[in-house]
Amino acid sequence: MLVAVVGAGIMGASLALHFAANEMTVLLFDDAVPGSGATGSSFACLNFFAAATSDYMQFRSEALDYHMELARPIGLVDAIRATGTLRWSTDSTQNKKLLQAASMAAGLGRTVEYLSRNDALNLEPNLCIVGAPEVIVRVPQEGWLDSVYFTKRMIDAAVATGLAHRVSEKCTKIEPLNQGAVVWTNRTCYLVDAVVLASGTGINALLEDLAYAPMVHESPKVLTQIPYFGPPIEHVVFANHIHFRANGPSSLIVGNAGDPTGLSDSGVEVTAARENVSLVRGELKDPSFGESIAARRGTCPVPKDGYPIVGRLPGQTQIFIAVTHAGVTLAPYVALLLTKQIAREGSCEVLGAFRPERFYLPIDQNGIRRIQ
Repeated sequence: MLVAVVGAGIMGASLALHFAANEMTVLLFDDAVPGSGATGSSFACLNFFAAATSDYMQFRSEALDYHMELARPIGLVDAIRATGTLRWSTDSTQNKKLLQAASMAAGLGRTVEYLSRNDALNLEPNLCIVGAPEVIVRVPQEGWLDSVYFTKRMIDAAVATGLAHRVSEKCTKIEPLNQGAVVWTNRTCYLVDAVVLASGTGINALLEDLAYAPMVHESPKVLTQIPYFGPPIEHVVFANHIHFRANGPSSLIVGNAGDPTGLSDSGVEVTAARENVSLVRGELKDPSFGESIAARRGTCPVPKDGYPIVGRLPGQTQIFIAVTHAGVTLAPYVALLLTKQIAREGSCEVLGAFRPERFYLPIDQNGIRRIQ
């Protein structure tokens, strides 16, 4: 079976690796450097705690466990930094949500620790933890991923099987056939048995060409990289409206939870970087920062309802979608499950809640499948 995967971010790389492991030939299409899109501009926290429902938290929890299971045999354990997360909020509403999520996680059998300020400072002595939060929640299984390195190494492992092949061309159109599909690029075309659209927000143009309404919108964001020479920060820290983590031994990566609607404005990354530096400086006792602060603006794909979109495109037999906001956490597990579904030409119950058809209304008078 010959499968085309469109997009060489962490989702596409995960799919290529799993298809090749199932003895399927893979063409991985992307004209950009692997991991240079949403994967490269991600905060890259490995977590299940942000899930809104118990079922989704369970799914993310299973995905987190699968990362290590996948990483061991291909030598990628060093890319996974299971350092734990620390979360707190001095806002009463946010603190209530935090405790509700902690209770949900504990109910699923995950380890959740409730710390006092002193307990947390014993773990991270360079934090200030200002504002006397009611409780600090630690989740030891969470952490962060060197996502670009992980993505590139998965592609290397897939190519090493002799079954996966990188195609450095931009996919411009998918033409469905009675059996299989034609993938058109900026250079030529390829006849394949199945196609998986895994290029994040890039799937929208391909969907429109197939007479489907877009499913995903772009969420802009700015990450700030700060040279850091103070005492090491071990955990991924979520403190009120700022989150930060180590990025190797001598820098921090910082993001914030502010309103992203203005991030497309010129120069906004500079303003956002200054705000991020100011906020994280207030969270550290010894903010020994260097001067070469870098701001990185990017976008991430966000499905309409916030949940992954995974499965066969409605009305098509051999065109599939795999896109999610939480790609760094979910991509390998989604790839595992979707590969099983395609290889067995059936359905996967675990992915049932994430099927694309949940969005679509019947075809309208213009021949377009509109989103609900």
